[in-house]
Amino acid sequence: MTANTSMVKLGWVVAITATVITVGTAGCSKTTSGGGTSSTTASSSTTAAPSTTSTATASARFVGHWQVHDATMDITPTTATIVSSLGMGPCSAGPQAACSETDTLGVVSGDDTQLTLTVTGVSYGLHNGQATSVNPSTGPSTAVGDSIQLVWQAPGLLKATVLKGFPGWQGGNPYWCGAGVSQSDQERCGA
Repeated sequence: MTANTSMVKLGWVVAITATVITVGTAGCSKTTSGGGTSSTTASSSTTAAPSTTSTATASARFVGHWQVHDATMDITPTTATIVSSLGMGPCSAGPQAACSETDTLGVVSGDDTQLTLTVTGVSYGLHNGQATSVNPSTGPSTAVGDSIQLVWQAPGLLKATVLKGFPGWQGGNPYWCGAGVSQSDQERCGA
């Protein structure tokens, strides 16, 4: 199996709030220094793949809250959720415009150095506060079955590699920062 190293591409955030604890994907075209607050008022609706019984669990090193410019990722022992801003441009296109994407992922395999996640559901938070499982935007998007591998780099620093899909991540920042990240490593995340 070959893996292509890809990066997250995220857009500019106006205001997004997320209350999901599963993993999804997003992208960013620019890396910036400094932090920002993300919040979304949209409710979450998810189209999920059929449930399969899995005994794989994430190492404690991976469990927690992670961020990269305009996206967050919350990892539990068996699931992850990625919530990303789709940028002010798409969000301001009207009440049915997508403002955020929430990707729910399941843990496929992992140990203390790597974690593989596969998308089990994708939903979009709309400008009007509703959610949909259908991407209202044109072009390729994250889909059920897409997968990533996260590799432990240092305390509070992960590097993502796309194994399948995640078209919005091409050419973006692959680093995710979490608790305990050093100041020099935090700059890698653009968070």
